[in-house]
Amino acid sequence: MRIVIAGAGEVGYNLAMSLAVNHDVCVIEKDPSRYERISELDVVAIQGNAANMNILKQAEVEKTDVFLAVTGNDEINLLSGLAAKKVGAKNVIVRVENPEYVEKPIVKDHPLGYDVVICPQLALAHEAARLIGIPGAIEIVTFSGGKVEMIELQVMKNSKADGRKIRDLNLPPNVVITSVYRNGEVEIPKGDTVLRAGDRVAIVGRTKDIEALKGVFGPPVTRRVIIFGAGTIGSYIARILEKGRMSVKLIESNREKCENLCASLEGVKIVCGDATDLEFLVEEEVGKSDAVVATTESDEKNLLISLLSKNLGARTAIAKVEKREYVKLFEAVGVDVALNPRSVTYHEVTKLLRRMQIETVAEIEGTAVIEVVVKNPRLVGKTFRELDLPKDAIIGAVVRGDECLIPRGDTRLEPNDRLLVFAKWDEIEKIEETFE
Repeated sequence: MRIVIAGAGEVGYNLAMSLAVNHDVCVIEKDPSRYERISELDVVAIQGNAANMNILKQAEVEKTDVFLAVTGNDEINLLSGLAAKKVGAKNVIVRVENPEYVEKPIVKDHPLGYDVVICPQLALAHEAARLIGIPGAIEIVTFSGGKVEMIELQVMKNSKADGRKIRDLNLPPNVVITSVYRNGEVEIPKGDTVLRAGDRVAIVGRTKDIEALKGVFGPPVTRRVIIFGAGTIGSYIARILEKGRMSVKLIESNREKCENLCASLEGVKIVCGDATDLEFLVEEEVGKSDAVVATTESDEKNLLISLLSKNLGARTAIAKVEKREYVKLFEAVGVDVALNPRSVTYHEVTKLLRRMQIETVAEIEGTAVIEVVVKNPRLVGKTFRELDLPKDAIIGAVVRGDECLIPRGDTRLEPNDRLLVFAKWDEIEKIEETFE
């Protein structure tokens, strides 16, 4: 597959590095230092403006299977995407930071001709709001066109799941615990597996049944939420949460932003103040909140706010992290969930580049999760144990119609079954071959 990437920033560089292993990759970058860095990879590097038609012709965009516009400039991304589509690129993915260009996090088949437009800021805000809605949730991924979700939950101390066997949790019939992550290792659970505080469990189920998990793995209800930072992400989270039955407070140091939001967020309490002032945090009763979300422009400030809030007694802390390498650091020192907007772009691009049967790609605890549709007649009727899968690959669940089934070795495949497969990233190609 031939891929042209416009932009060699953090997203563009990481995409180029991973895609160059199996694809013909060309990268366009204007900045000299970034151009030199990307030139060290096994890619064709072109220095210039991605919105320049001569540069696009030099990159042979007309022969491109996928054109990715991920520069740091929205207008260049949009313009270069239009030009790429015009000259013949088969698929065009555009990233935009400004939510004024889109109404939701991911827009497919855009009216202007883009195949996918991604707004990482809105996507991150949406994910944060979902995590707040399900206490204990770490990550949520949607499969099967929205009918099925996979959620990663952490077992909280003294929760209903702490110290209990899985069979005793009385989970809904269409909800399946597919794996347990404990002490850095993955375990495929059985009915008599006992869950412990600190365990991270991956759960698959129908979207409407996932709601029943509230209160099982973490505190029962989220009532009080405090958001720090009234930028794009913070204000979008507030707009989502004000529709629910919870008390939402938005803290921002910029008085002008506070005044502007007061008119548009009637169901949210807007407070102007310094989020790093300990006395101010005590006065605003941050320690009594069920969840705090730090979305300021500074990673360091978000870390400080999160740790101060937790120290005061806040139950859960979620922080926006711009630098991808900081994510694990944040979570290691006490932040419950660290969200990186650039990861959204990376995963959505990865999904598009998979072959026709590979519907979705996600990542849980460093493990790839892919959704495979059974379409090949030769596979129909085979049992799971007869499938030629890599030894470390695990079929976590089977989505059959509206049912989410627990896989067994003697379960037989039926047409259009959707299998959620957990595997190492370097095993995905082998899984694709199995289901071709």
